Amino acid sequence: MFAALAGKPELCKLLMDHGARSYSTNSIGKTASELAAFVGQHECVSIINNHISIDEVESYLHPKGENSEEKFPQELADFIHAMCSSNVIHPVALIMKLSSYPDALKYKKKTLYVVDRIFEKQLSLRDTVKFVESKSDKAPKEAALLYAKYLLQWEEDQAVRPNIDSLLRSALASFPYQHTLLFETLAKVMSRSKPGERPGAYENIVQGIFGQRLLALSQFCSTCGAVGAKKRCPVCKLSYCSQECQKLDWAVHKKVCSWLATQNLSVSPRDTISLDEIQAQLADITE
Repeated sequence: MFAALAGKPELCKLLMDHGARSYSTNSIGKTASELAAFVGQHECVSIINNHISIDEVESYLHPKGENSEEKFPQELADFIHAMCSSNVIHPVALIMKLSSYPDALKYKKKTLYVVDRIFEKQLSLRDTVKFVESKSDKAPKEAALLYAKYLLQWEEDQAVRPNIDSLLRSALASFPYQHTLLFETLAKVMSRSKPGERPGAYENIVQGIFGQRLLALSQFCSTCGAVGAKKRCPVCKLSYCSQECQKLDWAVHKKVCSWLATQNLSVSPRDTISLDEIQAQLADITE
C-alpha cells in the first residue's frame, strides 16, 4: 500500500511477485490499487490489477507438478513470467525481452503455449519468433533486434510508425475472444482513428486495456512503449526511457527529427495538461 501511494510500480511488482495480496484492505476497507487510483498513481494501478504470479506460469509449464512428464529449467519460467507479469505490451519491448534469453528458440513451443494460456501477448511474439527463425545465419539476439529496427521504421509525413501500427492492428483482428468486453472496448477505441493516423494503435490499445487516465498522464518511450519515459530529444521532444532505446532508434530518429519538431507529433493533445496543472486547478477550486 505504501509502494502504491508513493508511485513505485516496480516495487509493487516485486512485492506481488513475493506474495503480497492485492485484495487485502486497510482499516477503511481500501486495497492498494484503490489507494493508488485515489492519488493518481495509475501505473501502479495497472501493475497491481494485471499482475500474474510465477505460480501461474509454473502451473502451465509443469501441470502435474513434480510428476509432469516434461521438465523445464527455472530460467524458462522466470523468462515467461517477465514477459507476462508487467503492463508491457509494446512489440519492441517484447522483442528486447526475447533477445535477452539465449534459449528462447529452444523452448519456443512451450513458451508460446504458456503465453497463449496466460495472455494474448503472443500475437506479437509469434511474429518475432518467425522472423528470428528466418534469419538462420544470424544469432537469435541479433535477428530479434533486426526485427525491432524494422518495426521502428519511420518516414517523414507519417504520423505513426507504420510497421508497429500495422502489426498491432493485425494482432487485434486475430484476437480469438471477440465476444469479450475487452475486444469490444479495443475495437471501439481503435475505430476512432484510421491506420496511419494519431492516436496510433498502441495508444488506443493502452487506453482500452489500462484506461484513459494512464494514457493521459504518462509519457511513453518512443522505442519500447515503457511508461514514465523521462529522457527527451532536445529538438523534437520525443520521449525515451533509456540510452539503450535512444541508440536502438537513432538510425531512424535522425532522419525524421527535424520534421517531427515542425509537426509536434511527439506530444499528444492529451499530454498538454500535466498532472501538476490539474492539481493546481483543483486547489484553486477548493480555495
